[in-house]
Amino acid sequence: MKMDKMIEKHINHIKDIRGYFLTDRKLINFIRFRPGNQDIDVIKEKVMAVANLDRADYFIKCGFQNHIKKLQIDSPLGQGELLIAVRVAQNGNDTIDYENIEFASRYCAVHHPTYFPLWNSHSLKIAEAFSQSCFSPDDYLEYGAVVKEMKSKHNLAPLNYFDISKFFWIYQDDLIRYYR
Repeated sequence: MKMDKMIEKHINHIKDIRGYFLTDRKLINFIRFRPGNQDIDVIKEKVMAVANLDRADYFIKCGFQNHIKKLQIDSPLGQGELLIAVRVAQNGNDTIDYENIEFASRYCAVHHPTYFPLWNSHSLKIAEAFSQSCFSPDDYLEYGAVVKEMKSKHNLAPLNYFDISKFFWIYQDDLIRYYR
């Protein structure tokens, strides 16, 4: 019970400070003012904004903007279909690597922050501790289901997945201890 109270305290703290996560809010607003994924130049802007700074050129050179346009992702994004993140990450290939699913989950999440769990190292550690299993980049659908289950269990509904990722990052040591 002591750990449950601690987790509840951490959740309330994140809810109180979520307005300070300005970078995420600015990125979400940037994307909101560029609706749709049909115009290749707009998609390029989005890819460069969403990608980690040191990887933006990689995603452009690998043709993610063309792949995203070809997938016609707007409807699946709006419906919160996690499979669209997998399809973006594949970029025309059969397999997915860590950087691609990290980028794809973030690309989808900036369009709909309450639908798409972010794939990153700290969120992955927490999901693995919670589920007592390991996830590879190909397991995004299962990973997403686990993170959504955690969101429900801990009543994190007021938070979007950017906020939840920050919660996992800030309190990862306590959360891992709690789940193990």
